[in-house]
Amino acid sequence: MESDLTQLKGRNLEALLKDVPSNLVIRNPDSNILQLYELNTPFMIILETCHEQKDFISMYQITHECCYSSHFPFTGNRSLLKRPLHQHSCFEIMYVLFGSVTNHVENQTFTYGPGQCCVMNKNIKHCEDFAGDFQVVFFMFQDVFLEQLMTEYGEEALTADSLSEVNPIYQLYLDSRNKNRQFDKVYLDYLPVIPVENVLDRLNPLFNFLVTELQKTDPGSFFFLKGTFARFLQLLHTPSLYCMARVQSDSSSQEYIFSKVTHIMEASHGRSTREYLEKQLHYNGEYLNRIVKKYTGKTISEYGQDFCLAEAGRLLTKTDMSVSAIITELGYSNRSYFYRIFQNAFNETPLEYRKKHKDTSVS
Repeated sequence: MESDLTQLKGRNLEALLKDVPSNLVIRNPDSNILQLYELNTPFMIILETCHEQKDFISMYQITHECCYSSHFPFTGNRSLLKRPLHQHSCFEIMYVLFGSVTNHVENQTFTYGPGQCCVMNKNIKHCEDFAGDFQVVFFMFQDVFLEQLMTEYGEEALTADSLSEVNPIYQLYLDSRNKNRQFDKVYLDYLPVIPVENVLDRLNPLFNFLVTELQKTDPGSFFFLKGTFARFLQLLHTPSLYCMARVQSDSSSQEYIFSKVTHIMEASHGRSTREYLEKQLHYNGEYLNRIVKKYTGKTISEYGQDFCLAEAGRLLTKTDMSVSAIITELGYSNRSYFYRIFQNAFNETPLEYRKKHKDTSVS
């Protein structure tokens, strides 16, 4: 699903562009090793659209002060495809609107699809590839802006006793102020746990509202912008929409992939097939199967069955659903098969399990 942000040109954004220098300055621009992107405004939205087959790349830099755009073909710009890794003087959120984006994070390479999101602190070296067809939006926040969001819109009290409840993105900022954590190389990885279309239906309107509001100079526009950003961060922190992994950049690639498989399995109660995982994670199904086998000794199907049976146990003890209803809820069509694998796992029939482990608080 392509966001309505692609209609910016059709809405005469070009007429709003001002002849001003970019608020994003690249330090060490000639370096082949590492560059620093320095943000000179409280926040910035960057919209990148890449159509390799159409030989077209466009970028929009949008702030509350101005809009700046650039459009160029692949032809004659092949050096863009071999950019060095870079760091930011700010926090960056990369969110994929459509297509797939290959992102190099430190010494690892990951592919992100629609609805997937990566949040990087200032110490993470990274660079996305300009290849294929995709649209991605970057949100960049200075410290002062994140602190304002946290203070004005955060629901959590920022005390030592409540830090465990703080939105992970705010926590990433707080860690950067901690002298014992300020040099950590950490990023947050967000993966939808519901169909991507449903996630985009929730988030795309926020992006479109942000761009529309940024074109206004009406009183109160800045407050609307901050409130919308806060809502976006809160949606990322909603377990029914996303699972989140906090990743140290020195984590092994396979360990990281296995954690994503586990998150998906947990969210779907084990009802994610190898084909679905392949589509979501952009890795070959056989490769994913080998990783799961390495960490669990089980195939993807067997690993998923563990989560499914765990959910069956929860429903038996925490609800009054009938066994037949639970079998249907978990997607089993063969009642005898379910009884057999349940008894193999728990050495009890579902009814025996319920009688033995029933939560008496359930009405």
